[in-house]
Amino acid sequence: MPVTDLQVATLRALLKGQSEEHKRLADQLTPDEANSEYAALVAGAFIEAVERRFLKDGNAAEETEVIDFVAEVRQTDVDMANVIDPSISEGLILFLLRRGDKVDADKNKVFGHQMVLLSFLVGQAHYADEELDAFLIEARNLADQLLA
Repeated sequence: MPVTDLQVATLRALLKGQSEEHKRLADQLTPDEANSEYAALVAGAFIEAVERRFLKDGNAAEETEVIDFVAEVRQTDVDMANVIDPSISEGLILFLLRRGDKVDADKNKVFGHQMVLLSFLVGQAHYADEELDAFLIEARNLADQLLA
């Protein structure tokens, strides 16, 4: 099944920092949708965000830039340092940049890390509403390819 408008709206609410709206919309997703299409949408958005942030003119950022980014995320508050595992976070990004191996972690941990890192990447990009919509269109297209 392709990604739905509800799933895109759910992720959009999260990325806009609208936690109550995100929760309301997420509660409408079935467990199957959450574990399949919505997870693919998050993965597609994560891929798009990583490429926008860490690929410049087709060249991948250095490993130190990824390490510094993850350290910055972990320093946002005390809880974040406990939530974000640097080896998983760095590994997810470096794998997408073809600078590391696939991360060997539980799918729920990977999903959680993707959500946090994605939120941080989008927050740093300071997208206007139109830019966020364009970003989500790209993420949706990637997700649909992942689901095919």
